[in-house]
Amino acid sequence: MSFPILTSDRLVLRAPQAGDVAAFVAFATSARTRFVGGAKTAAQAFEKFAGMIGQWHLRGYGRFIITDRVSGEALGHAGPLHFDPAAPVDLTWSLWSAEAEGRGVASEAAQMVQTWMVADPRFSTAVTSIHRDNHASMTIARRIGGTPTDQPSPHIAGASLWHFPLTAEATA
Repeated sequence: MSFPILTSDRLVLRAPQAGDVAAFVAFATSARTRFVGGAKTAAQAFEKFAGMIGQWHLRGYGRFIITDRVSGEALGHAGPLHFDPAAPVDLTWSLWSAEAEGRGVASEAAQMVQTWMVADPRFSTAVTSIHRDNHASMTIARRIGGTPTDQPSPHIAGASLWHFPLTAEATA
């Protein structure tokens, strides 16, 4: 099975690979996860990463690993997370280290994924869960056309859902 690769001048977004595990586990066991459910044990982080890989095989799409186009360094992940096929897909993004912040990487990656999703007939709408104190993610969501709702997140305590129409008009 082959999976899409998205590229820009700075980034390559690709499916997860075994070589990404250490960087993901370092992220998932750290305080950086405070807005997305909190730190996990190393075993839980490994299982979560395996789930990221598994979604690609189960659904044919999933969260991309954001990599630096020049160095190949894994910087984070962005993409659709789909627990329940009857519910809208979650559009997600996370940077794995503080060094990746402040350069527009998450915004660029989220926009790349959103553009890819618009072109894919499997997607017509998306949501994302954003914690009430995660102002950086709120800025990214607004930048790519997201609108907040009053609905609480079913996945993250203290978060609410944001809505993203996945149409060419909405992403223009």
